[in-house]
Amino acid sequence: MDPELRKLAQKGMNPELYAAAQLGDWAVIRRFSGKFLALKTPKGNTVLHVLAQSCDSADAVRHILARNCCLLMAKSACGETALHLAARKGHSGIVRALIDYSKQNKGCWFCACFVDRCKRMLRMANVEGNTALHEAVKNNFYEVAKFLVQEDPEFRYRPNHAVETPLYLAVEKGYRDIADLILTTCKSPAYLGPGHKTALHAAAIWNLPELVELILEKLPNLIKKVDKFGWTALHYAAKLNHPAKLNHEDVVRLLLSAERSTAYVAARNDDSKTALHIAVIHGHVAVVQELLSHCPDCWEIYTNRRQNILHLAVKYEQREVLEFVLKNSWASELINQRDNTGNTPLHLYVATKNLDGSSLVKHHSVDVNSFDYSNSTPLDRILRADELSQRQVGTTVTVRTKGMAVLSKKAAFITFVISDSLAMFTSIDAVLGLIRLFQTKNYRLKLFIVRVTRERIFAAVMSMMIAFLTGLYAVLPNLAVMIVPFALAAWLGHVIWFTFLRKYEDRKCFYTTRFKHSEADYFVTHPLRLYKRYRQDLTEAED
Repeated sequence: MDPELRKLAQKGMNPELYAAAQLGDWAVIRRFSGKFLALKTPKGNTVLHVLAQSCDSADAVRHILARNCCLLMAKSACGETALHLAARKGHSGIVRALIDYSKQNKGCWFCACFVDRCKRMLRMANVEGNTALHEAVKNNFYEVAKFLVQEDPEFRYRPNHAVETPLYLAVEKGYRDIADLILTTCKSPAYLGPGHKTALHAAAIWNLPELVELILEKLPNLIKKVDKFGWTALHYAAKLNHPAKLNHEDVVRLLLSAERSTAYVAARNDDSKTALHIAVIHGHVAVVQELLSHCPDCWEIYTNRRQNILHLAVKYEQREVLEFVLKNSWASELINQRDNTGNTPLHLYVATKNLDGSSLVKHHSVDVNSFDYSNSTPLDRILRADELSQRQVGTTVTVRTKGMAVLSKKAAFITFVISDSLAMFTSIDAVLGLIRLFQTKNYRLKLFIVRVTRERIFAAVMSMMIAFLTGLYAVLPNLAVMIVPFALAAWLGHVIWFTFLRKYEDRKCFYTTRFKHSEADYFVTHPLRLYKRYRQDLTEAED
């Protein structure tokens, strides 16, 4: 470039030329025809660039190229040709004019290493790696995309620097017509997207059943393609299902119908999770049902941490999924399985905060005494958590509630509750009887109260001893420590028998030497008369 043209380039484009280019006014533009390459904007746009992005004047384009054919392939500072800008704006007339001119065998710039100028122009990428087709697809210009694809159907459009191919962009944005155009016209369309995703991944993510069906028809091999996490399109359909927004059940059904084996694909870089694991983690019961209907045995698969779907439902506090799983007959195979740290689902339930796990605790197959690899049962964890959370009232209440839920499963604990309650009521009744004994003057009534009170005290002592032993049995994990309490209970039983049973016969004989049995039992058969006599004795005592 001579010094005069270099000075013109440094000053920017002439305002009159710039305005004429925006309007497509060839009458004004032609006056600057000798300076087209020199007159550029600060971003390096030529008059053809300005015209391509401002208006759809095909005639002006033909006149400009007739004066200077080098503008056809001229790039701006962003690496863009006029075709990029025309495709971005949807100016189909200019796109058609540029393609037609590129097919003409004119121009000293032609390089023999390319098949023809048209394909070279169509395949040129800007600094972001976008071709003209990328720009047309991004902005949903079907006619422009059609021109571009039909002119070069053999070309596999490479991903741009954001790893997006035209097909992936069309699917991700939901442009079904453009996606159908690319799949139908291109002989071998590229399909990659960010993170090694494919166009099928995008269709599953954005819940586009029609595009899923179209892609599976044209590119069936994509169904087993995985991204950088090892996820298939089915993984994403299982994750993103949301009844209030996007329902992915149709997509899940299409993918399983095309290839049911995808339900068994484990994500190699994500703890070997299958689509079923993902659906359980996110609480999508409908998707779980759909997966199990196509692959009824996929519940057997566990993750790298050896966690099954019941572990995951409890861990992520998905109550609806938990209850659905427990209703199945095969739930008994999962409910006591241990993960790689020895935790059963019940162990994990202890650590949850908001999950209602009553269905898990009350399940007929659950083992509440199962040990993890640190020799702890679920109850042991509850007790430790209770000690650590004494200062946190809310947490303490939650932990104790779970502790009660786990303990209620044990027969020993139920026996403890019943016997402890009997001990309390019989003790209270015995104390009240002794109080009545001092308040009455009737000797026969005193005799009756003594007999009844003895029976109540005996029942209270026996219930208290049973409650003590069953309470220890329910709490202590190791039965060896129960030897001492059982030995003491045996000795105490002998004392109780000697105190209440043996002497009771002697005293019964002594009492009946003065009174007949009918006199002592008089009040037993007539409790109302007992109450009247008791009130009468109290009245006489007050007088």
